Amino acid sequence: MLFIVTTNHKKNIKKTDQPKTKLAALEAVETYAGPPPPRDGRLVSVDCHPDTFTAAVFQGTSVHDARKLGSRENLSLAQLLSWAGKEFTPKDLFLLEAGSNSFEIHRRLLALGLRAVVLESAYVGRHAKTYADNDKMAAARIALVYLGGPCPCVWVPDAQSNERRQLLHAYQNAVTAHTAATNELKGYLTQFTVRLGKRSLHMESTRAWILAQYPWTPLQRELLADYFVQFDLQKQRREQLRRLIAQEVSAHPLMLRCLKLLGIGMINAFALLAIIGDVRRFDRPQKLVAYLGLNPGQRTSGTDKHIKLGIGRRGRGDLRHLLIQGAQAVLRMGRHSALGQWGWKLFARKGHRNVAVAAVARKLVVQVWHLLMGNPPTVLEADKSLTLKLHKLAVALGQKMRAKLGLPTALQNCVEALRDKISKCLPSDQPV
Repeated sequence: MLFIVTTNHKKNIKKTDQPKTKLAALEAVETYAGPPPPRDGRLVSVDCHPDTFTAAVFQGTSVHDARKLGSRENLSLAQLLSWAGKEFTPKDLFLLEAGSNSFEIHRRLLALGLRAVVLESAYVGRHAKTYADNDKMAAARIALVYLGGPCPCVWVPDAQSNERRQLLHAYQNAVTAHTAATNELKGYLTQFTVRLGKRSLHMESTRAWILAQYPWTPLQRELLADYFVQFDLQKQRREQLRRLIAQEVSAHPLMLRCLKLLGIGMINAFALLAIIGDVRRFDRPQKLVAYLGLNPGQRTSGTDKHIKLGIGRRGRGDLRHLLIQGAQAVLRMGRHSALGQWGWKLFARKGHRNVAVAAVARKLVVQVWHLLMGNPPTVLEADKSLTLKLHKLAVALGQKMRAKLGLPTALQNCVEALRDKISKCLPSDQPV
């Protein structure tokens, strides 16, 4: 079980020194904290590896009265779960450090009726810079870091959100691999001064043109064929995962609702629900902005030290990058929209495009929060742009998938059917 708490820094900042907006931004920092140390139970900190697990058992409510009761090393997953189910009760608390398999271990411990939290890896890792370290020491360190103060915890996604995150991660890896395969092929052609220009590698005519540009040897033709095979393989994988994402978006009302927002396309709509999960864990839009790392950071001490850090290097970078791309599209294509005009005015006033892009992205996040909470959004796409989004969604689905989902197989009819689904779930939305 996880609780949301808010860090309050008002005691250390004079109201006369900081504007109200900055105070509000500081108070909006989102922190997850686990339940307090059990008074009648034990703490079980587990150092997780792919194949082995090391556990340390402590009793106490602070670092000063903590007493180590024992430890278990080199446990397999089956041994760990068997030991946990036999030796511990819901009064005890299991502590895990965030890692590749920590969410799954968390879910399996909960299935046994036990309590568990996942601690933020970056925070726990700061205490590992010692002269010696091993699994047994790491397991004990997790418990001591937790007892030492308010150690941030990680929100454990539900099963559906976890599956969506896995799909998003696979798609992003496919995009990276497809881009790498494209660049490798172009780099090989550059050695022979063959430049594609605006020609597309997806077309067979382009490949025939490449073969006619240079007297390729038989070995070079074999290498070219291998580059083409890798390019086609990554392209096919990317399209397959994109089709799965389109299937999720077309079947989920909230994702379809997100398409009505300016700058939010199919991939962004899917990523928003995959990363955010249950939006009710953010009681204010400022907390969602902080979770994504789109709020400007700052360091203030006394009367002389005021350092502005900007955005980035914290929060969910994967979703932040997608929203930045959406904000770029708003500035590039939405000059006639109210948000686009606001962004360009901010750009003219600040003199830096990145500042305007980040500010537009923050406004998009606020709109997303209101939309997911059931409030009518105010930054909506024009009818023509929404039709284009739905057309791309229908194309990504493909005819077979449209029939499988019960949508019309004809492209235009499918677009109209998707539009009807959006209008039913958002009857009160009107563009401002």
